[in-house]
Amino acid sequence: MCRTSLCTAAIALFAAAATSSSFAAAQSAPPPPRKADVVEHLFGTTLHDPYRWMEGEQNAEFQHWLGAEGEYTRAKLDALPSLANWQKTLGATSLTAVIHRMQRMAGGRMFFIRQAEQGTGTLMVREADGAERVLFDPATVKGEGKTPSITTYAPSPDGSKVAVDIDRGGSEVTRVEVLDATTGKPTGDTVEPVWGEFEVHWLADGAGFTYTQMAPVGERTDGDPLQDTRLRFHRLGTPASADVLLLRAGTGKGASTSFPIPSNRFPIVEFPARSRWVLGSATGAQNESKFCVTLRADVLKPSARWRCIATPEDKVVAAAIHGDTLYMISSRERSNGQLLSLDLGKADATLRDAKPVLRLRDDEIIVGLTLNDAQTLAAARDALYLKVSTNGIDSVRRIDYRTGKAESVPMPLAGTASLLRTNDDEDGFLLELRGWTTPPKSWRYDPVARSMKSLGQDEASPADYGMVEVTETDMVSKDGTRIPLTILHRKDAKLDGSHRALVFGYGSYGLTLQPSFKPVRLEWVKQGNIFAYAHVRGGGEKGDAWHLAGKGANKHKGVEDFVAAVARLSELGYSRPARTALVSGSAGGLLVGGAVTAFPDRFGAAIILVPVLNPVRLMFAPNGANQIGEMGDPRKASDFPAILAMDPYQQIKPHTAYPAMMFVVGLNDSRVAPWQTGKFVAKIREANTSAHPVWIRTDANGGHGIQTSLGAEAAQWADVYAFLYAELSAP
Repeated sequence: MCRTSLCTAAIALFAAAATSSSFAAAQSAPPPPRKADVVEHLFGTTLHDPYRWMEGEQNAEFQHWLGAEGEYTRAKLDALPSLANWQKTLGATSLTAVIHRMQRMAGGRMFFIRQAEQGTGTLMVREADGAERVLFDPATVKGEGKTPSITTYAPSPDGSKVAVDIDRGGSEVTRVEVLDATTGKPTGDTVEPVWGEFEVHWLADGAGFTYTQMAPVGERTDGDPLQDTRLRFHRLGTPASADVLLLRAGTGKGASTSFPIPSNRFPIVEFPARSRWVLGSATGAQNESKFCVTLRADVLKPSARWRCIATPEDKVVAAAIHGDTLYMISSRERSNGQLLSLDLGKADATLRDAKPVLRLRDDEIIVGLTLNDAQTLAAARDALYLKVSTNGIDSVRRIDYRTGKAESVPMPLAGTASLLRTNDDEDGFLLELRGWTTPPKSWRYDPVARSMKSLGQDEASPADYGMVEVTETDMVSKDGTRIPLTILHRKDAKLDGSHRALVFGYGSYGLTLQPSFKPVRLEWVKQGNIFAYAHVRGGGEKGDAWHLAGKGANKHKGVEDFVAAVARLSELGYSRPARTALVSGSAGGLLVGGAVTAFPDRFGAAIILVPVLNPVRLMFAPNGANQIGEMGDPRKASDFPAILAMDPYQQIKPHTAYPAMMFVVGLNDSRVAPWQTGKFVAKIREANTSAHPVWIRTDANGGHGIQTSLGAEAAQWADVYAFLYAELSAP
C-alpha cells in the first residue's frame, strides 16, 4: 500500500539495505540548483527564500532542473537490489484485480466505472435485464498526447444520457462530453474547462444541466485557475457559447447580489426531483459550505433571488432538499454532527428555526471528510438516508419523510462505506463496505423488501491475507492526549523491534482515515513489515473538535501525534525509530514535512507525496486561495504566525542531520505545484549534514494521483518499498 518465502526474501532484502550506499556512489547527482535569496519582512519577521526562482507555472529553468532530478532518481531506484522483487510482487496484485466504483442509478440503469490493471477506468452501463456494456473507454480517445481519464460523470435523471468529465495526464482540468446512454455516441454537447471534481447537475426533465466552469485565463484572480469560477446552464442541442451565466465567484458580470460568493469558492446548483426548490452551494477546500435556495421556476432567470440559509461560520457541512424541507448536517451545536430540518415553505425561516431530526449517541459521528464516494446525507425518493460512523464502522439510518421516524438499516457486514449513493428519483441506495483486510462488497438496498441485494461487483482479493492482523490501540502525544493508532501486522510477528514500519497520517480538513482495502499495502505487511495509521488531530476521527485541535495554531499537535506513533510502535515491540518511516502527502505534506523539520532524529525515513510544503507562499500557487479555509491567509497578521510555524520550508534548520527522504511528484499536478517540492528539496539538501539521500521521483504522465491505474500504483509503491528496504537500518 510477498508471496515468496518470508525468511528467504527477508534475508535478501536485509542484505540489500547494507549495500545500498555502493549504488549511491555509482551515480552522479545533477548539479545543485542556483541560489538567489529573496529577503522579505512580513509582520515583523524576516524571511529568506533562496529558491523562489523555482516558482511559476511556465518556468523552463525549474522544469529542466526537476526533469534532471527525476532522471537521477529513476536511475538510483532502478539500481536498488530489492526493486525487481517488489515490482513482481506488487505487479501481481494488479494483474487480476478488477475494481468497480462510482456506481450511479438512473432510469432503471446502473452506471459504474470498471478499472483493471492498466486503465484509469472505463464507464460501463448495466441495463435492467443485467446486460452490461462499455459506454465510454477513455483509452480510445486519440490525440492530444497525454493519457485521458474519467474524473467523474453524471447520468441524466431518466438515464438516457450521461455527462462525462475527461481530463488529460491526471491534470484534473476536464472537458465535459454528453453521451447517448444507449449508443455510447456523443450528442455533440460539450463544455469546458471544468475542474475534475465537479460533475454536472441535470434539470429534472433532462433538458440541460448546470456546470461549474473555470474562468478564462485573463479573468483569474492572481492567475489562479481555481479562482473566479462561474456556474453556467447548458441546454442540450445549443452551442456552449450560448450558455447562460447563473452565478459566479468573485465580483464582476454575473455576480449575484443575493448570493455573493468569494472568489476562492465554487458555485454549484442542484435540482431535487421532487421539490419546487433548487439548492445552491458555495464550496471549497473546507468542510463547511454556504447554502442558499431559490425557486426552480426562477433559477434560470437573471433576476433570481436567493435565500441564503447557512454560511461557513454556521458549520453546515452537507444539505439536501425533499419537498419543502431542507435537511442539513451541522457541527455548530454538536462536534460530532447534528441532523437538522427546516421548512422552506415559511418565507421568513432561518437557520435558527431548524429543528433536530434525531438523537445520536455520543460516540456516533456524522461530520468529517473521507476520500470515498460515500455521501453522509443522501436523499432518495422513498426516504432520507444518513451515514453514521462509530469507531470507524459505518451504519445507515433511514428517516421517513412523512413521519420523521428513523430506523437503522441492517448492515450485511461490519465495515466502512466506500460507496453510499442515492438518486432522489429512485428508491433505496447503493452501498459498498470494506475493511482493512476485507475487499469491498457492494449492494443495493430495497426498502420494500427491507433487504440488501448484491450488485455482483464484489472485489476479489488478489492474494490470501489471512496472516494479516489488525490491532487497534492508542498512543500518548506530547501534551498527554491519547491518539488512536491502527497497526497492520502479521499474526506471527515477533515483538522484538526488528520489523520495518511505515506510518501513514494526514491531519487536515477533518479527513478521517477509515479502513481501506489496499493490496499494495497488505503485501508490505505480508512480507513481514508493519503498516500503521496514526489518526492524528486535524483529522475527523472524533468529530469537528478533533479537526480544530490540529488546525491553524494547533497544527504542531498533529505533528507531535504523528511522531508519537513511532515511539509507540517501538514501545510495543513492532519496530524501533531507525526502522520506521513516515508517509503522507498533499496537505499531509505539512504533517510529514513538519515531522522532518521538527523531529529529524525520531524516525528513519520519510516518503512525501505531491506535498504542500511552503504555505507562506500559498497565494502564489495555483489552488492556493482555495486552501485558506484550512490553512489560514498568509496576507493577514492574525494568521501569519501560525502559517509560518507550520511551513516546513521555512522551518529547515542549517547544519542538521536529516533522515532519508523520497518525494513523489506528478508533473501535471494542478492541485499542488511541484515547485513546493523543488524548493524544499534544494534547501534541505544544503542544510543536511547526514549522508542520507533526498530523492525526487517524477511522473511525466501523472497529476495529484487522483486518476491512477492499478499498474502505476503498484509501480510507485514498488519504488517506495525498495527505497525503504535500502534506507531503513538492518536489525
